[in-house]
Amino acid sequence: MAKTVDILELRERRKRRRRLCKLLIVFAVVLLGAMIYTSREKWFARFQQMTTSYSNLNAEPDGEYMLTVSGGVDYHAEFVNHDLFVLCDKYIYIYDMNGEQIDSRQHAYSNAIMKTNDSRALTYSHNGITFRVDQTKKMLYEETLEQPIWFAVLSDDGRVAVVTESDTYACCLYVYDANGKRIYTRNCLERLIDVRFQNDGCVCATIGAENGGLVTILKYIEFNDSDVKWTSEALPALCWQVHSLKDGGAFVIGDTQAAYYNNTGGLMNTYVYNGTLVDCDFSEDQAAILLKNENRRQSLLVLFSGSNQEPVTVSFDSICKNVKIQDHTVYLLDAGTIRSYAFSGSELSALEVKDDYDKILRNGRYFYLLGYDRIERVNAG
Repeated sequence: MAKTVDILELRERRKRRRRLCKLLIVFAVVLLGAMIYTSREKWFARFQQMTTSYSNLNAEPDGEYMLTVSGGVDYHAEFVNHDLFVLCDKYIYIYDMNGEQIDSRQHAYSNAIMKTNDSRALTYSHNGITFRVDQTKKMLYEETLEQPIWFAVLSDDGRVAVVTESDTYACCLYVYDANGKRIYTRNCLERLIDVRFQNDGCVCATIGAENGGLVTILKYIEFNDSDVKWTSEALPALCWQVHSLKDGGAFVIGDTQAAYYNNTGGLMNTYVYNGTLVDCDFSEDQAAILLKNENRRQSLLVLFSGSNQEPVTVSFDSICKNVKIQDHTVYLLDAGTIRSYAFSGSELSALEVKDDYDKILRNGRYFYLLGYDRIERVNAG
């Protein structure tokens, strides 16, 4: 007798098998994707390091090269121990002087800010609660605070000062030693806008108001005492930077003028700008301030060598972009030219470069030109 076959049931079985196979394939893909995502920190940094060092480095026969910053995002670059630290939106990339990538380290800071000295880099984000300190070989430490960070500074010897919000005071100041141990805390009645280490204490720039205008007042504190050692006279300007001097005084770079203070807070002399502040730099009691007159398309470089000397000025018939001090020499990025000056105002050299860069770094015998999404190294000659 012939075997009876139910065609409808057979078709239904085949459909169920096909649906089950599709379901298993989808489940396998989802599981694989989940495994890849959860282990991304182990493989992505290594993959990115390999691809970045291959595609972002364009070496030239004469020793010049160009590094491309992926995506054209905002970045910050500085040298630490002759190694180039490049802070991007999610990673800190570290390159040697020849453009070879040494390391890449992930960070979770939005709008990250980097401060450096000769041996380490401090990274934090404005209104974040965490900061970290890195060296070329490793991250030294990371700290988390209870209140959002306004700003942080790094001393030459590795100490860190962090200024945060406060629920009951104008702000709070925390100081850490070179190993990341908190050594000082201060609840501040005035709003701090900059801090600079000086010996066993720090000079704090505070913001206030007098006669309907903003003023900057300096206060010097020592970490072994809760009292303020001295308070300065008011400067009718908003402080951009405050710097400590070797004699215990301070130099303030304000938005409309600069000023010298002695070691008791007395105002020694001031310089009122004849233009808009564009950029500035300070090193070993010497300062360079770059001003511009947009209407006249002119720039003015003002060089300060000490409170007892009149500042030297150098004029330009173009809008200059960036100024840097290194080894008592001033480097200026003019329109398509890097110029170097002594603090006497005499020009030492001029090097023609492309006009689409915004900042310069000097390391050894090379200039590093920082543009929107690239860093180019050229021989300084």
